Amino acid sequence: MATPRASVVVPVYNTEAWLGAALTSIDRQPGRSTIEVIIIDDGSTDSSGEIARDYARRSPQTRYVRQDNAGLGAARNHGVRLATGGYLAFLDSDDLYPDGGLEHLISIAARAGAGVAVGDMHGFPARPSPPWRAEIVGPARTIASIGQAPLLVGNPSACNKVFARDFVAEVGAEFTEGSAFEDVLFTLPLLLRSPRTVLSPELVYLYRQRGNGSSIMDSRFQPAKIMQHLTIIEQLVAGATDVDEASMAALHRWIAYMQLHYAWRAAGTMDDAQLAEFTRRMAVLLADIPVQVAAEFSPNPHAGLRAVALYEQDPTGVRRPTHTGAARLRGGQLYLDHPNLERYRELLRVPTPTVTVTRIRRGDPAGGESVRLTGRCGLPGPGGRPGAVRADLMLEVGDNRLRLPLVVVADDRADDLRWQVDVPLDELPRGRYALRVVARDQGAELALPPTSGAPGTRAALTVRGRAVWVAPGRRGLRLVVSDPVVTAAAAPARWSRLARHQAERAARRGVRAARQGRQRLRRLTGR
Repeated sequence: MATPRASVVVPVYNTEAWLGAALTSIDRQPGRSTIEVIIIDDGSTDSSGEIARDYARRSPQTRYVRQDNAGLGAARNHGVRLATGGYLAFLDSDDLYPDGGLEHLISIAARAGAGVAVGDMHGFPARPSPPWRAEIVGPARTIASIGQAPLLVGNPSACNKVFARDFVAEVGAEFTEGSAFEDVLFTLPLLLRSPRTVLSPELVYLYRQRGNGSSIMDSRFQPAKIMQHLTIIEQLVAGATDVDEASMAALHRWIAYMQLHYAWRAAGTMDDAQLAEFTRRMAVLLADIPVQVAAEFSPNPHAGLRAVALYEQDPTGVRRPTHTGAARLRGGQLYLDHPNLERYRELLRVPTPTVTVTRIRRGDPAGGESVRLTGRCGLPGPGGRPGAVRADLMLEVGDNRLRLPLVVVADDRADDLRWQVDVPLDELPRGRYALRVVARDQGAELALPPTSGAPGTRAALTVRGRAVWVAPGRRGLRLVVSDPVVTAAAAPARWSRLARHQAERAARRGVRAARQGRQRLRRLTGR
């Protein structure tokens, strides 16, 4: 008998509802007679075994083997040991090959003499497009190193690929047994070492999303599975000492992307002992990953603070990434302070924070004639203890007329800084004063104009006969200090009504005075 072109390994466990369709999708492939099918029944307790045995009896080049339940990785490894085809392919028993998908992979791999061939895969129901798909957009191409398509490391699934069986044996790649994420230690060592990998945009695999937690793709973020994933990553790195520099850089980027996401999950699901162990092992793993790489996958200051906590082996910071230090300025860019700021500065970068004024009311009576402005500033962490004075953040009223440090307000929120400032009115004559929060660091400054005021800030507040309110302007907010009679036309509605009433009274008095003047003139002239 001729050697099969490829062997498809189909692990089966309690998938009676979908197994028939999966096997039929193999039969719909062109060249089915040259494809070997190896079904490994992993101790199914439903009718899956009967469906598989019946298929094997009536289908060419098909073997059915039953084993005691040992998990997906063990079933796949068993199938690989039995395979005789030139290429290896893997179909999960609840998934499908689209028509021609498997044949396409086998053909392009054979033509290119590739160790690995990769095609597109879609979920059903559909999922958002993953970043790795960018590497297969456009015409099919052959690469000599995964460093030429680095995002592909983010697709460790074995199912949208075929592998030269001799190459698999040479590398010694095996699926992980007794653990989740079985594919990683099989697929990635092969991708990292393949001297010829062919990439195609053709759809070659459809995977099912069951949505009930029973799918292989579900329930990945339980604490035990987070630790299993970390163990697999540690083993992957330990075995990758022989790969080229570009491939290792691609691997580091994927590890940072995955493990920083898992760290966020770990912070919300693990107990203290589990999180401490996770953090300790992550610090070892990150020791070889540049901070700049971790910063690529830290989209906000909270994520950056969590990454710093991982580097520093600080489980408390991983659990709650907050910051109570000063704001620092480097080259006009705002950073969170840290004893090792120069090392971690890319993780501590702060996008220009949004500043708002949320309330205006009377200030502390002990402080004299004043109004209290309350607001928020988009800096992570509470920013210090309630009542603490932030000398690095000043509220500027007018063009350097007043500069007042922000005072921290009690708040349990961790995503911004709540502040208040008492503005003394005895230093402000009538006028409109631009409001800015200014970050200061050793003489350097960065202005942060407030973007909007809450509706309550636009209602005039009367303080000892003076009207004060916050008004929007072209370049931010302004504090308006006014006499309610003299400039009431520019005041909020209730002051405008008063002004109109007073203006109408003044106009009537003027009319009466003019009438009386004309009468006196007629008497004097006799006209």
